[in-house]
Amino acid sequence: MAASIRVLWDHSQLWGLLACRGLAAVGADFSPVTCREVAEGALSRDAPRLLVVPGGFARLKHEALGHDGARAVRDYVSGGGGYFGICGGAGLALSHADGLRLCSWTRRTFADRLEHLVSGHVRLRLDPDSALCPPSAPEDLSVPVWWPAGFAPPLGGVDPDVMVAATYVGPGPDLMLADVALGAMDAARLAACRERFGLRLPPAFLDGGACVLSGRFGQGRYVLSHAHLETPDSPGANAWFGHILGLLTREDRLGRAVPAWDPETEPARFDDPHLAAARRALARAVGSGLDARLLFRRNAWLLGWRPGMPGFSLSSLAGMLAGAAALPPNGAAREYWRQAGPEFAARLEGFVDRLLTFFPAQRLEITLSLVNGSKCPATDLAAERQELFGSPPGGGGLCGELAALLDGLLLRLFS
Repeated sequence: MAASIRVLWDHSQLWGLLACRGLAAVGADFSPVTCREVAEGALSRDAPRLLVVPGGFARLKHEALGHDGARAVRDYVSGGGGYFGICGGAGLALSHADGLRLCSWTRRTFADRLEHLVSGHVRLRLDPDSALCPPSAPEDLSVPVWWPAGFAPPLGGVDPDVMVAATYVGPGPDLMLADVALGAMDAARLAACRERFGLRLPPAFLDGGACVLSGRFGQGRYVLSHAHLETPDSPGANAWFGHILGLLTREDRLGRAVPAWDPETEPARFDDPHLAAARRALARAVGSGLDARLLFRRNAWLLGWRPGMPGFSLSSLAGMLAGAAALPPNGAAREYWRQAGPEFAARLEGFVDRLLTFFPAQRLEITLSLVNGSKCPATDLAAERQELFGSPPGGGGLCGELAALLDGLLLRLFS
């Protein structure tokens, strides 16, 4: 029997892992499905009750679906299916060039790039009349967002079929703007920064912008959330995650908590030498970035980073490695890794060796340029960063190729 929830797998990486981890924690019946399988009719052959689309880049997901896959998702929802999009998965459902046009709203245009660099907990005001919101939830709820985009209503005016279930009220205590601990700053000091120096730090969308939408598309329905309700150890968000899943799948026995996640302390159930060696090597590279003060620890599973540094790419790679090691292997995963594991381990060693030089060089370049204006040729570090991580905001280059190999392993481990 097909799972009642399918998780659209492609181009989610760490967010796909966290979505599956959250689904498992609340006791949901789920399995991943690839964009290629969707294009080949997977949603029509054994229609699930719900399609969950995790975070990641909407453009890449749309490209992977292609024309046939996009039409298949639209047909599935129109025919009565459910769609739960989280962050990038929410953006995929909107009406724009890289969207599925399930929802008439579109992406908000940011006036300032800095507004997109928001992460941590925010405070939301929930609509008390929305069935989407748990009756027990406080009206002012704290939930995590991780570098969200934004929602904007259609140019023709508000669509009455789209309901705003939650709006932003303001920052939570751990909210960061790039590498600035905005949520921890005293409000009076922030006001002084604005008045004396003209610095306007708080993002405009935190004052009343939409965070969670819901609506109908044909006979089906969608829920689109820029809040990552599946984030480990965020009780209010996790309770809402379970509530939404129960509502969309008509399953009232789902749990309401996603436990804390410390990748370093989880026991290895896939005891593989290539995975173990890769985790040790990557830890050395991360340590080099920490020593250079270009990276810092946000929590057990997520790095923070100085603007321009590849902190999330490394967090994603490390999290995927730990997630794969913590899952019990099956035959398909063992066979795949028998072929891919040696290549992965060899390429990762080379990747780490380059990072052990890249981070000190980057630190020296920053310091020397500030002290006496001298720097190594900008093209050299830029070219190295491009080869290792691709174009900003990252996810490509050698790191992206390594993540793609891990992605194939996790897909089989969750299947």
